[in-house]
Amino acid sequence: MILGVNGIRLCANRSGVARAIEALLHQFVRQPHPFDEIRLYTPAPVEAGVRLPDGVRHVVLESVLPPGLWEQAALPMAQGGRGVLFCPSYVGPVFPRCPMLVAHHGSYEGYAGSANVFSRWSRMKKRVAYHVSAHRADVVTTVSEYSRQDMSHFYRMPVERIHVVPEGVDTTLFRPIDDPLALREFRRRHLGDDVPFLLYVGKPTRRRNLPNLLRAFAVLRSERRLPHKLLLIGTALPGTSFEALVDSLGLGGDVISIAHAEHSEIALAYNAASLTLYPSSYEGFGMPVLEAMACGAPVIALDNTAFPEFAGGVALLLPDAEIETLANGIQQLIEDDTERARMRTAGPIRAKKYDWAIVARQYLDLLSPLASGARA
Repeated sequence: MILGVNGIRLCANRSGVARAIEALLHQFVRQPHPFDEIRLYTPAPVEAGVRLPDGVRHVVLESVLPPGLWEQAALPMAQGGRGVLFCPSYVGPVFPRCPMLVAHHGSYEGYAGSANVFSRWSRMKKRVAYHVSAHRADVVTTVSEYSRQDMSHFYRMPVERIHVVPEGVDTTLFRPIDDPLALREFRRRHLGDDVPFLLYVGKPTRRRNLPNLLRAFAVLRSERRLPHKLLLIGTALPGTSFEALVDSLGLGGDVISIAHAEHSEIALAYNAASLTLYPSSYEGFGMPVLEAMACGAPVIALDNTAFPEFAGGVALLLPDAEIETLANGIQQLIEDDTERARMRTAGPIRAKKYDWAIVARQYLDLLSPLASGARA
């Protein structure tokens, strides 16, 4: 019995979905399941830095087809009618030859600003591919109750047909680090000196309001004498360019950008930062917020979409991402030692409920019944 996994997101521009696939594969091989073999299918070798566990057979299906057609032709042909196909990134074959689970990470149709991010042609392709994949799947999941309601509305699916399986966190990696020397060294290495800093981790996409965050940071530096710098991690991923804005605000020496960082380095960043910022207007989940919480980092996000579900009562959730709101929220939390100490304790406790081992078990509990009706 083969569990086939669509690993197309591991090949380029690795972001949150790719990190989720990598984490799930490591957990699948550690837990009981009915599959004799786990195969990871990709159209090209995986991106450098991806660690595949022993026990997963990596099958590279090289093809001249574009990614979308690879998923519709090469992937189902390789898996055939054997076992179960797990598609953890929105899209599955329209004509699968075996039972299929499709995981969805948030419906972009619910984001009012999507028209400013994607072309009309791109939006139409995504809408058709995501919609059809969800309806063709034997089992469909999404990462939050908020996304579940969005999918039900936009894809016209009965809400009870959509299972909620949240994103997760590796709590053995993302954890409080009580090593002042290592944290001081991180700050010196990336900031040039042992100075306090604010942190953002993720794609520089428009919905995450980086321009307003930069403007709020400029206000805090110039008008309120905030001594902190701002560190941005993940700027190599596709998104909005902000270099010109940084220069126009006179922040060239105060904003540091890291194109890409390994997980262990990101865990150090969460621990070394004064606080983590993630002012996104729309998220199906929001892994950086959960990872920061797991490290005991004080976190600021917005009171919208999925954040109240997993971060409510721990993170500071602001009503909007206006410049004044962000500046006041940052200053408020920086000056409140008691609240930051509470977050350092509450964050890891909450994050333990979302450990990847727990999340992987939820996926396996949905995949295993599909195996009983599949060909070996």
